[in-house]
Amino acid sequence: MAESKSEEKFDIKHTFLIGLAFFTTGISWSLYNTRVNQQLDDYFAGFVLAGLVVGILMALDNMLGVIIQPIMGTVSDNTRSKYGRRIPYIIVGVICSAIFFALIPTGFLPTGNLPTLLIWMFLFSLSMGFYRSQAVALMPDFVKPQHRSKANAIINIMGGVGAIVAYTMGLISGTIGLPLTFIIASIIMVVALIVLVLAVKENDAYSYKLLLEAEAKEGKIKSQKDKVGLIASFKDILNEEDKSTLFILFAIFAWFIGYQGLESFFSIYAATGPNGILNQTDAFASFMFNFVALPFIIAAFPLSLLASRIGRKRCIQIGLIIMILSMLTGFLIQTLTVTMIVLVLFGIGWAFVNVNSIVIVWELAPSVKKIGTYTGLYYFFSVLAAVIGPGIVGGLRDLFGPGSLLLDGLIFFVIAFVLVFFVKRGEVELSDEEKLAKKKAIQDL
Repeated sequence: MAESKSEEKFDIKHTFLIGLAFFTTGISWSLYNTRVNQQLDDYFAGFVLAGLVVGILMALDNMLGVIIQPIMGTVSDNTRSKYGRRIPYIIVGVICSAIFFALIPTGFLPTGNLPTLLIWMFLFSLSMGFYRSQAVALMPDFVKPQHRSKANAIINIMGGVGAIVAYTMGLISGTIGLPLTFIIASIIMVVALIVLVLAVKENDAYSYKLLLEAEAKEGKIKSQKDKVGLIASFKDILNEEDKSTLFILFAIFAWFIGYQGLESFFSIYAATGPNGILNQTDAFASFMFNFVALPFIIAAFPLSLLASRIGRKRCIQIGLIIMILSMLTGFLIQTLTVTMIVLVLFGIGWAFVNVNSIVIVWELAPSVKKIGTYTGLYYFFSVLAAVIGPGIVGGLRDLFGPGSLLLDGLIFFVIAFVLVFFVKRGEVELSDEEKLAKKKAIQDL
């Protein structure tokens, strides 16, 4: 009995270490989204459809990710190695991403050129897509379903810490220069990877061990037809009588259009220039999203505990309401002080939403074998939204003016709020292995 209780204990420290993989994505993409967009805006200054063009180019990473990430999630599900099924891809992905990320500023004005910038953007995006699904799927391999909201909060906190580091580095980039800023961020990514590899042994993951044991008992190597398929899994979702999985994926798609569009253009909205509203320096404008990241970090873990009391779906609905009301306020009162308050509230609402969304998707997965595949589906919809989100929001900005940015994003959070009402499942349920363990325990009585 004592051993059973030990197995049920939630290891906070170990979960933080697992979160280092997601930390590397937080620091790189946050700096990318707040500084590369400003450079692209400078390249296309004066162009009538600048917002649309910048939005499309900012979505380059997501255009690649929407193809690569679901595939890599499935590939890792079917990988068996002495280093695990996720870690090998994380190692290669982080190292390549760090190298290409450090090279991006060579394409910045005034010394760089647009083709050079686009080449490094492409290679960086390709490398990030190679490992992001695995960075997220690593956590549920270790953590049992009843603890996954708390664990996902910690994973998102680590991503938020990465974002805060990035936004703060964006603030000091005016002093040390953008090339050095990107190099320092790349070094931090590699250091985080080294700590992760030394501290987290994927062969100890309970899901991975159960799979290996089950396959060993079968006495055969998995054939191609036994492997988890992404397309087959999506077809199964479409054929489900209960459409909860489909509706949560559509809701995720909607709110990521709004979020990615806002993140891609906010540092332009906050800066000086023809498309600026708040008239801040480029460095401070890129720093301002800290007013989202900090409240997100503070609120994420407490809100994950609240989810166990009132439910994940209700938490998401509360978060969306907070985000909608705060953005509406920011649109109506466009001052620096009000905008900073709005961003704080937005960050709290985003914590309600983001901590619980992928956990619902995991709970809807029919078996532990499909955790990586369903993570890939989550990223397919979220990254597809990120592909079109900047272009849509940028196009709406072109149509209605720079001051409409918050309202343009708000539309998609309203759509997501409606879709969540149709999600009927996704709260904590016993996983397949726990059902088997329970059945075995009854048989042993």
